[in-house]
Amino acid sequence: MWYYTRQCLHCPRIPWPILGDIFTLQRVIAGFTEYSDSQLVEYYNFIYKDKPIPSVFIDFRTGEGQLIISDPEMVQEIYVTKAKYVDKYHRGKKFQHDLFGESILFDRTTEVQAMRRKRLSTAFYKEKMTQNLNIIIKQTFNWVQGIKQDIKQGKNERELGSMIGEHLLDCILTSVFGETKHKKFLKYIIEGDNTEDASLTVIVSRIFIKLSRKPFRVFRLFTHSLDTWYIGEDEKNIHKNIINYRNMLSELIYERRQAMKDPNFDGADFLTLLLTDDLYREDDNLIKDEITTFLFASTQTTAATITNLMYYLEFVPNVRQKLVDEICTMLSPDREKLLKIDQIDMTQELWIEKLGYDKLQDDWKYLYLLIQETLRIEPPVRASTPLQLSEKQNICGIDIDTNITFQIHFYFLQRNPKEWQQPDKFIPERFDPESPFYLTPDGKKRKPNSFSPFFGGKRICLGKTFAENFKKPIHYEKKVPKTFFNEINVPIILSTIK
Repeated sequence: MWYYTRQCLHCPRIPWPILGDIFTLQRVIAGFTEYSDSQLVEYYNFIYKDKPIPSVFIDFRTGEGQLIISDPEMVQEIYVTKAKYVDKYHRGKKFQHDLFGESILFDRTTEVQAMRRKRLSTAFYKEKMTQNLNIIIKQTFNWVQGIKQDIKQGKNERELGSMIGEHLLDCILTSVFGETKHKKFLKYIIEGDNTEDASLTVIVSRIFIKLSRKPFRVFRLFTHSLDTWYIGEDEKNIHKNIINYRNMLSELIYERRQAMKDPNFDGADFLTLLLTDDLYREDDNLIKDEITTFLFASTQTTAATITNLMYYLEFVPNVRQKLVDEICTMLSPDREKLLKIDQIDMTQELWIEKLGYDKLQDDWKYLYLLIQETLRIEPPVRASTPLQLSEKQNICGIDIDTNITFQIHFYFLQRNPKEWQQPDKFIPERFDPESPFYLTPDGKKRKPNSFSPFFGGKRICLGKTFAENFKKPIHYEKKVPKTFFNEINVPIILSTIK
């Protein structure tokens, strides 16, 4: 502790030996409501009260301590100049190993990890992305037509989380597994004999969250020797759910191998890519590891982004109308004579033409601003996983040793009042170089890494491009579910846009 406080880093609380401030964190969690943000955001807001949260400080919610970083200059050094010294915290992999195995997500940066990462990145090359995006556009078009038909018949009540989540599940499972006869749901053990049907993606998210809480059980604050053990009924149920989930992946892999024996088989999905790669094709466990990472990193984060975007479309003045204007401009046959949105002949072919890979990247300017601002103000993942240095380094004047972990906190980074004008307000124009909101409050250019929802450096999210191609707006009324961790279903009333 004193090593960092004597460098003028703030420590909001003097910790108990070994236990740290874990009991305060537990009290904060006990007071959670449906309006609460993530655990750590609420905890930091609680311990700092009405004071500004520093851009770097020491968090002693456990006795080991952790640096919390949201300073853009420090983030720049971590991503760029000191990137070769930055790695995943070794203990994190131990807790998540039964779920993610040797996935690149928690693996340390080595030549082997870099080679596997390079192989996996081919799934996000333009050709593959275009094939998958066309399939997703067709699925989404049919989904929207079904919703419009339901509205005409008066069936306009929905639960937002389920509506978005189920459609995303269809799209992402198609991207991962292609066409499959397998069911989308699996029995998830809640307690004892109490089970419920849950999708593969929801199961992965739930298990990840439960595994992430294992190190904060009091007995594990005293020793690391119990990290891989499952102690108590709840943890044993986690292990059973992991086994059931990975067994289902084995069935999907077997089914695909059989389908690939057909000489006419053609697939652009992630599983087919792995089964045709020399590094993965004979290693079912490694295939399951990377599929789990893909499912984990894509569905819940994308669902949170879309639902948050829909909230701002409804409740921020003029935002929805600007998007409707762009839709009319993009989809009208003659841009000199723009049609109203209900006058446009919406066809699947028109969607594929106007929402294809190149069009999304180049032409949908305001939609891009909306997505960026949604990711800024409500990053679906609030902070990075714990990181540590392989060698002691000085980062922006602070000596950081190898024996302490640190996290980059995206939520605080992207609401830094020195970098963003009115940071708590939803202003899409702040990503438009022609707008005065593009600059800092002092009228200067923002620092390069003041916006970082996909991490950066050598460990930047592989699915960054995939995520940026996945946004479709609808008109609704709702209460926003805020983060990746929330499973909130909100009643909404759908209506057509005029």
